[in-house]
Amino acid sequence: MTWPIPTPEEQVQFLRNIQRLLAEGLFVASYKFALVHALADLAVLKGEDTGAPLDLETKDIAAKFVELYWRQSRPFQIGGETTGLILQQNTGKQAAIISQIAQSQQECGGSLFRLKQTASDRWSALVAEVDQVVRTMPLWKLQTVGNEPLEFLYENLGRGNRITLKPGVAYCFRAFYELVRDLIEGAWVRFVQKLNANKLGNVTDLGTFLFGQERASLDAYRPILLEVQKGICLYCQKPLSKQSQVDHFVPWSRYPADLGHNFILAHDKCNNAKSDFLAAENHLAAWIERNREHQVELQDRLVAAALPCDLTASIQIAKWVYQQTEKANGQVWVMEKVLRHLGPDWTKCFAA
Repeated sequence: MTWPIPTPEEQVQFLRNIQRLLAEGLFVASYKFALVHALADLAVLKGEDTGAPLDLETKDIAAKFVELYWRQSRPFQIGGETTGLILQQNTGKQAAIISQIAQSQQECGGSLFRLKQTASDRWSALVAEVDQVVRTMPLWKLQTVGNEPLEFLYENLGRGNRITLKPGVAYCFRAFYELVRDLIEGAWVRFVQKLNANKLGNVTDLGTFLFGQERASLDAYRPILLEVQKGICLYCQKPLSKQSQVDHFVPWSRYPADLGHNFILAHDKCNNAKSDFLAAENHLAAWIERNREHQVELQDRLVAAALPCDLTASIQIAKWVYQQTEKANGQVWVMEKVLRHLGPDWTKCFAA
């Protein structure tokens, strides 16, 4: 069956409904923010740019919950100093998911990737525990605004271990991912700030703690990338110097994921010039070829170093972001200060 993509009016209504959900929904814990965030993330990873419905298992939603809350379950830091405070995320006692994740962090040394790779039984158990919470708490209670139902995302069955995003929903999540993510994270920060106001005082970097990138960890990728790129900058194809930087090929600002295959090593001048732009087709081809040629080596070395990696997810995210950029007639970075509009030939890079 061919599903039509949502009309412009339907897309605007989707955004209005998201706004209503965040503004009028009853939030006694941050779970509903995490649920909408997880649905948007999974629409990028599993959906298509069609109006088709999207089946999702609650265990996949639960796994996304763990990823979202993993950083937030650690003691809060202010200016690099650990306060010892684990932020409250529930109006009553601490949110169960925070407590479950904090326990798992103690058992695996704080590395989510290590938990997945070397303690698969504990990872599966943690996802199962979170899955139970998701199905009990936010999943069937999310789509209520004020005292009225607003079932625009999925049918509210009230039970079960899977949902189906309604026709057009995955398309809208993919089309407006960055906007929706900013709306959710902004509302989430305000919710946590309010719950912890007496303990946080005038802290202004709460959003960075909850959703920011852990820059310090990127140096661990450097020797691996230096070797697989044979000491060459991915962007200018010239020998790297000491002034090189580990860069997200798909910018963090477009989709926040630290995955090994998405990282490249580049001259600081190239990296700074590229900034948050997507790289042009020749750079995309170079990135795909590097991952293809060194697929096994990269995977083995990243796993051995307990560094997060997922080639399939990295490719899916890249396809999505280039699709959205072409649709928006967006610009890509070529070199130095040179930008141009992305054309349709980017698809040939993946086909090759």
